[in-house]
Amino acid sequence: MNPTTPDGATAGPRPAPGAQPQIRVTMRPIGTALPLGYLAFALGMIMLSGDALGWFKGEEILLGLVLAAYVFPLQLVATVMVFLGRDSASATILGLFTTSWLALGLLDVFKQPGSLPTVQGVFSLAFGVAVLGLAVVASLAKPLFAVVLVLCSARAVVDGVFILTDVPAVAFATGCIALATTAGAAYLGFSLLIENAWPRAVLPTFRRKAAAGALEGDITAARAGILAEPGVRDQL
Repeated sequence: MNPTTPDGATAGPRPAPGAQPQIRVTMRPIGTALPLGYLAFALGMIMLSGDALGWFKGEEILLGLVLAAYVFPLQLVATVMVFLGRDSASATILGLFTTSWLALGLLDVFKQPGSLPTVQGVFSLAFGVAVLGLAVVASLAKPLFAVVLVLCSARAVVDGVFILTDVPAVAFATGCIALATTAGAAYLGFSLLIENAWPRAVLPTFRRKAAAGALEGDITAARAGILAEPGVRDQL
């Protein structure tokens, strides 16, 4: 006999002993933040290129304000959203660059005009080495992303050498590498944006392995730690 509620209505059959209650999961998907992150990065990199090539003589403070007030907040938003999207590798990459924009911007604001602080040179060298390690990790699934990171690493290292040696030819090389990095980051940003707006990839990004599976909607290849979580992708 089915149990009844206090008002006399039938409550329905009782669940069998040991049965698990049914749970309905409502997905609230978030949009990919990678286009925002890469396009903001490209805009910041073109500013660094102009600084190295002498476009902003005497305007270091204004340059610092652009990096700290424009590029940093946009990349911070992208970093948080990518972490929420569970792409830890991309979020780590964006996160390291995020605060580097703030650091570079504040250095430009507070340093003496025309000076080359040793701390900035050492930071650039160390940052370049760290980015090279990120490029190695990214190369396994996203080789085009890795190429852009290698360019970023080269720019940071060469910039550090310039700051520590004050050789004009090295500054010119820094600016040229930064221009190439700008082009690569802008390509990635627009290709990811178009890929998200249209049902298929138009500009190739050469994803491989898990990253390619995520693009094709394969959520069965998720890592073991999140297999029980419905609809989760660990790559963006």
